[in-house]
Formats: sequence, structure tokens, C-alpha cells
Amino acid sequence: MNRHNRTLPARNLAHVLLGSLLLSAVACDDGEAEQAAQRAAAQQEQLPNIKVELPPTPNFEEDKAPEKWPDGSFSIYGLRQHIDERLKEGKGGQDVLLTGWVQEIYVPPPCPEGETCPPGKQAFAWLTDHQAQKGKKRAMMVVKYRFQIPDWEMDKWKDEPQILLEEGKQYKFKGKFKRFSDTGFAHDRGLIEFVAYEATNEDTGQVAWVTPPGAPWHPAEVARQEEANAKLIKKASKDAKKQ
Repeated sequence: MNRHNRTLPARNLAHVLLGSLLLSAVACDDGEAEQAAQRAAAQQEQLPNIKVELPPTPNFEEDKAPEKWPDGSFSIYGLRQHIDERLKEGKGGQDVLLTGWVQEIYVPPPCPEGETCPPGKQAFAWLTDHQAQKGKKRAMMVVKYRFQIPDWEMDKWKDEPQILLEEGKQYKFKGKFKRFSDTGFAHDRGLIEFVAYEATNEDTGQVAWVTPPGAPWHPAEVARQEEANAKLIKKASKDAKKQ
């Protein structure tokens, strides 16, 4: 009986020690958790205040245009709507009317003084359906609207109006819709090979089609060629009578 009573304090002591250890472990865990929370809070406070700005939702309608404008001329969008049919017409020599805004005009780089440089590319410009439209994705080239005139022919063209395009202005063009121009330009979605553009005479206020001076299809050049051909026919007729 006395022996049994002596073992009870030992068991109680063991329970007390075990409880102390558990309490210490819990206290340590609680302390570490609190420290981790404090570190996370400190890191969160140190993060920079980043403002996220999302781009505006694109307006997919803003670049669209009617197939034809009220005056009956095509838009760039309209020409490309039935591209195969329009290209077939251009290849066959049929003219088309197109109204567009001049987005950009090619300017050849200047030749440094004292150096010999190759001739610059032929004049061409980029057109768009809308004023101030950016990028070349929906733009179209107009080419072959200016010709090099030799010095000895300057006099016969001096009174003819020049083709003067300005960036940011709208024009109505007459031309042939092609993929490959006769002068080496090409575009898979088509380009305009220039024939004439509509311009207003500043003196008379009359609107007329203006053709590039020096162009083989210029009315003055066509008239001169017809006159030259008539003279040749007349001379050939006289020579035949003599024989």
C-alpha cells in the first residue's frame, strides 16, 4: 500500500512535464506564426502601388467605309470587297474612280553635295478611307502620278497644270486598279495606277480632271501624237501617188 502511494507522485510529475512541453511547443508555434504574419504584413506595405491601365476597347467599326461614296466613287474598302473582279477590270484597261485621303507622300532622300546618287523612286503616295487614319494595314498606294520631263521638252509642258498632292487632303482619283503596276510597284491587296485626279481651277472655279504632264495619255500628248500620225499618213499617201 505504501509502495503504490509512492508511485503516484512520479506519474503526476510525468503528466506535469508532458503538459509543460506541449504548452511550450504551442507557445513556440504561436510565436513563429505571429512573426511570419508580421513579416508578411511588412512586405505587403513595402510593395509599390502599381496602377494597372488596360487599353481601351478597340472600335472595329471606325475603319470601315461604304463600298461607294455618295458621288459614286469607290472607297478603298469597296474596291477590295470584290478584289478579283476589280483587278480583272484594271488588267483589261478599265478605269475606276476612287476617293481617298492622302496619308503619306514618298519623298526621295536628298543626295549629299558632291556625290553621285541613283535616281530616287518614282512618285507614289499612300491613301486611306478616313482622315488621319494611321498605319498601312488598310491603306492603298497610288503610283505613277508624276513623270520626269527632259529639259528639251519643258517648254511644251510649262502651261499644263501639275499634279500637286498634299498630305491630309482628300482627292478623287481616276486610275487602274492592279496588283502590279507597269513601273514596278506591287501590292497583294491592289494599288491604283494613276490616270488623273479631280481638281478645282483657282481662277475659274471649274472642276476638271488633271493628267500628269509628260504622261503618254495626257490629252495634249494624245493630240500631238494624232497630229503626227495624220502627217505620216498624208505623206505616205502622197508618196504612193507619186509612185
